[in-house]
Amino acid sequence: MDEQNETTPSGGARWGRRILYGALAAGALVTLVAARPIAAAIQQGGDFHRRWASHWGGHEMSPDAAKEHLQVAAKWMLRDIDATGEQQDKVDAIVAGAVDDLFRLREQHHANQAALHAQLTGATIDRAALEETRKSEMALADAASKRLVQALADISEVLTPEQRQAVAERVHRHHQL
Repeated sequence: MDEQNETTPSGGARWGRRILYGALAAGALVTLVAARPIAAAIQQGGDFHRRWASHWGGHEMSPDAAKEHLQVAAKWMLRDIDATGEQQDKVDAIVAGAVDDLFRLREQHHANQAALHAQLTGATIDRAALEETRKSEMALADAASKRLVQALADISEVLTPEQRQAVAERVHRHHQL
């Protein structure tokens, strides 16, 4: 038992570092796979929309199209870390749930855009109404951020520490985090 206590501190530090790197890797995975396309889809435009407009027929990306795109990207990332079919299915479900939730937020964002337009083009400027719209937009951004982090954590739990480390190494190689 004394031997075990002597080795635990150094092993614990290594394990803690592995968990940290794994969490960072999973975060990078979702960020690479989901964050930008979802954020761009929520904003109805942005660089993603322009880059993929011809691919998606020049129309705003639908939730189903976003799910398909992100699931293909996740599959591409997971195949290189030897993810099982069960892990892939779980990640697909997490991505689909996040897309659904974030597209609902997009609908609220569109309503806020319309309200802002109406407020700024009216005969008078109602600063209190503008402030309420701003607060609503900030709440949406916070909700989207929380949902994205939840998806990151959920995907991290699906992957093994070794797989998270492999993702982190791959992301580091290709993007020099």
